[in-house]
Amino acid sequence: MRDERIYVIETIRAFLNGTGGPWDWRAFITSSLRDAELDRIRRCAGAVRLPLDGEGVTILQDLIVQAELLGGDGSSRVKPWRIEAGALAGLLVGGFFYWWSYLPGAGFFHNVHLLVVPPALGAWAVTLRNSRMKVGAYDPRIVAQNRKGRV
Repeated sequence: MRDERIYVIETIRAFLNGTGGPWDWRAFITSSLRDAELDRIRRCAGAVRLPLDGEGVTILQDLIVQAELLGGDGSSRVKPWRIEAGALAGLLVGGFFYWWSYLPGAGFFHNVHLLVVPPALGAWAVTLRNSRMKVGAYDPRIVAQNRKGRV
């Protein structure tokens, strides 16, 4: 997955410097981005009149500055936990309890709830954590994009 912020900055700079490929600008202004704010910057860049004059260059430079201010590489942001990790942790805990409470001759299905319930609780705990921290699918930017009909 590409870093859309870097993509926006490099594409606009390449267009201003004349170092981009012949179709790079057209591909940039016609393809939407996942991040709503970067997509707004892309649409503003696409609205600049061509051929570029002094005002157009200034607008594109301002858009580069806006994209640079959007938050860096995102390493300081909280990362979402994967639901699979919660389910796996629950399965390990449930497997331990299943092994601990195993009764010889009782059969596999005697304590099968110990292999089903803990993974579900682990996945639920991860979902609860992500929703409280507003990360992953609960990020307000992603929620806003989904309300617009974009998944």
